Amino acid sequence: MSVLTAAQICTMAREVAKCPGYQQMSGQLLNVVLEELAQNYDFDVIKGTYNFSFNSGGFSGSGPYPLPADWYRGIDEDIFYLIDGVPYPMVNISLTEYDNLVQQSGLQSYPSSYATDMSQSPPVMYVWPPASGAFAVTARYFKQPAHIATPETSTDIPWFPSTNYLLTRLAGELMKITSDDRMAAFIGNENKEMDTVGSATSILRRYLKMKDDQGGKSYQVKLDRRYFGRNFSRLPSTKTIGW
Repeated sequence: MSVLTAAQICTMAREVAKCPGYQQMSGQLLNVVLEELAQNYDFDVIKGTYNFSFNSGGFSGSGPYPLPADWYRGIDEDIFYLIDGVPYPMVNISLTEYDNLVQQSGLQSYPSSYATDMSQSPPVMYVWPPASGAFAVTARYFKQPAHIATPETSTDIPWFPSTNYLLTRLAGELMKITSDDRMAAFIGNENKEMDTVGSATSILRRYLKMKDDQGGKSYQVKLDRRYFGRNFSRLPSTKTIGW
């Protein structure tokens, strides 16, 4: 987490931007910056866990299942249900793909796919095929952090760990409003070759390289379980017929 409170970050950013009177606006902009970070990047610090159980019986086994109001994105391989202690992960598919799946009376089994509808409030999840039992589900997701109430005077510490980024970025956002010529140098450029050393963008770029302590972790290339697996019937017809 940040080493400074929200109020301290706002105060220092206003001093750097030379606009001490923009107190309330600095707090509003800090919340905007934090919201943008949560929307655009996957940080372990904003992970959440939600537990529920499938419905059983008929079409209700498909859902909809209400999700937490702060749901942004599900985490791959981390949405699964248990049967006798054995985890069954589900594959994320689009609503369009879900709508084109067969839905017939009596069709019930172990769900292999899920889709989320973010247009509803709160968001909801659908699964396919419809669940044949009230299996316990664990859903890990990236969540929308709550806004800090009156950040310009708050003693709360922002969730984002890089204080230097928050200070530099907030000062740059304030410079936009005051038409300060230093604004571009503080906010930075997405093009690394054109970026300014010490800009908010360059600070974030360096931070993202090592975020969530991924050093030494091994990774595995994965195939889509919907099309590859032990069951040869999942393979395209050209792999089984030979043309």
